[in-house]
Amino acid sequence: MNTAARLPLYSPPAADLPRIRDVEFVEMPVRTILNRCDSPRMPFRWTINPYRGCEFGCVYCYARYTHEFLELRDPMDFERRIFVKRMAAEVLGRTLSRTPIGTDAIAIGTATDPYQPAERKYGLTRSMLEVFAQLPGLNLSITTKSGLITRDLELLKKINRRSKLSVNFSLITLDRKLQRVLEPRAPRPGLRLRALFELSRANIRCNLLMMPVIPAISDDPAGIENVIRAAQKAGASAVWWRPLFLKPAAARRFLPFVKERFPHLADRVDMFYGHAEYVPQAYDDRMRRIFDRIRRRYGFPITHEPDGPQPPIHADPPRQLSLI
Repeated sequence: MNTAARLPLYSPPAADLPRIRDVEFVEMPVRTILNRCDSPRMPFRWTINPYRGCEFGCVYCYARYTHEFLELRDPMDFERRIFVKRMAAEVLGRTLSRTPIGTDAIAIGTATDPYQPAERKYGLTRSMLEVFAQLPGLNLSITTKSGLITRDLELLKKINRRSKLSVNFSLITLDRKLQRVLEPRAPRPGLRLRALFELSRANIRCNLLMMPVIPAISDDPAGIENVIRAAQKAGASAVWWRPLFLKPAAARRFLPFVKERFPHLADRVDMFYGHAEYVPQAYDDRMRRIFDRIRRRYGFPITHEPDGPQPPIHADPPRQLSLI
């Protein structure tokens, strides 16, 4: 099948692309869209990010460093300049026709949200799902904060019938006030839970990601239990978590934010992250006990898949995928 006819083939000059709420959308040339991940900590082998930068503006986002590859050093550029990979689906189709993926896991949305506001206009994620829907035997996951994913429910159901599919919803708090401070333009928690419910009702496996857990800000056990309880009611299959870690680019945004909005917590947060990217082991162990206890209470498996090793490579030789 020729998928190119469905794509937005016209690429306007960058100067003609719109600005919305001081957000600039810039066309980005695409040579590769399917990127190999060799980290043994990751449970997937391939990643896809149809956009670079994310308008949701989550203050803790680790992916801000990706803009530094473009010589954009201001941490706010990550949410103000969104790079649009306009030919993503066409490149994906060509790549899958000649790359032996086999059953290696493909993760969509590992750095930026594939259903951020730009998706309403450009439809890159949907166009790639149309490519995946033509192929059987894939192992796909999508990570998002957005209820916009329900727009593509019929496509997702089609993929789910022929491949292994899971959708991960990111949600770290039900406190609407706190959520708006931490994730200024992300959808409110209720919309995410409603989308999770709709997809799980369609027999699509949905997981809830409490990532990151932010020391002193979103790590209250009662708040954690509220999220896990809501996930259980919405039909989630699993709840995963991970403490905040701060790459330098993210720290340049997050640490000043804490001093401004949570000055009474600044010393504690600085104690954790002033000279380190990761939390102390003792904190990680304490949070693990809390999460394991609460997950067990609501019937969730006590697994640590996102933290665990990459799944083993299958002994069978990978097969060549065909778009025909």
